Amino acid sequence: MRLLQKLLRKPSVAPGIVALSFFPHGFALAVTRYPDTNRPRLLHCEFVPVAEQQRQSKLQALIRDHQLEDYDCHILLSPDQYRSISLEAPVVPAEELRQAIKWRIADMLEYPADQAGIDYYPLPKSNRANAPAMLEAVACRAEMSESLILLCKEAGLNVKVIDIQETALRNLASLLPENPQGVAVLHLHQNSGIIIIQKNGSIYLSRKFDYGYSRLTEGLLVDNREQLQLEQNNLALEIQRSLDYAEHFYDMPPINSLAVVLMPNDSYGIINFLNINYGITTRAMDLSAIIEGDILLNDTTQNLCAPCIGASLRRYLELPK
Repeated sequence: MRLLQKLLRKPSVAPGIVALSFFPHGFALAVTRYPDTNRPRLLHCEFVPVAEQQRQSKLQALIRDHQLEDYDCHILLSPDQYRSISLEAPVVPAEELRQAIKWRIADMLEYPADQAGIDYYPLPKSNRANAPAMLEAVACRAEMSESLILLCKEAGLNVKVIDIQETALRNLASLLPENPQGVAVLHLHQNSGIIIIQKNGSIYLSRKFDYGYSRLTEGLLVDNREQLQLEQNNLALEIQRSLDYAEHFYDMPPINSLAVVLMPNDSYGIINFLNINYGITTRAMDLSAIIEGDILLNDTTQNLCAPCIGASLRRYLELPK
């Protein structure tokens, strides 16, 4: 009888999206509900520290507690679970494009190309004369993505989408007032980082780097000003190179606004040194101020879960993949 009741009440359109991102030490989760008439509301968001062996049981408990059985599930790959590669678009028929991309990037992968899941998204057309059409190829181990899909399905979720950090951060950037003119978003993890540049929902550039806020904030407690200055210079150079590349490659007006996802500590120290010492117009991107929700998001939660929140907004924004 309970099964019949569940089938009878199952909506034709899911009430919202639950986005999940898995890490060795736990998983991030964001739940957004889509009311019929109002803007979407963030109902729940947290990082769950859990060993890999207990992930499914913990996930099942969350599904039960928050009644997520009817929600669409979007799996967001964590930064080390996939690779993004910019390349000229192969000149082949549309139905052959994914295969052509696979063999174009085969030598750049750490595993055989026939074990890769491949997707892509087109990059905007450059205003420069004779500039080639570009795209961003995305590759991950098919076995890994299939294992995440199985984990979520066995926990009771309805998996609809595999998403990536770039498009999730793009969704958040699209909510900012600078969106029509273009804006860069910087997300620093503890030991890695990513910057994207987007305008009107189109990603112009994305770049990952292998250092994060631990080398810029925890270093403030150490009496080593030269090392701290070097780390700050490296970050500023990475940002400036990204902004300059977008301007010159696309022959577009400069994008000079940078929004920084909050960090567990000293977010404003990093923002201030970029503003004062490097002339990069930088501000905090406080998700509590731009997203309607029923929960208070502290800085640590925002840092760990911002991409999941962005992934959960996919349906509302109706942007490209």
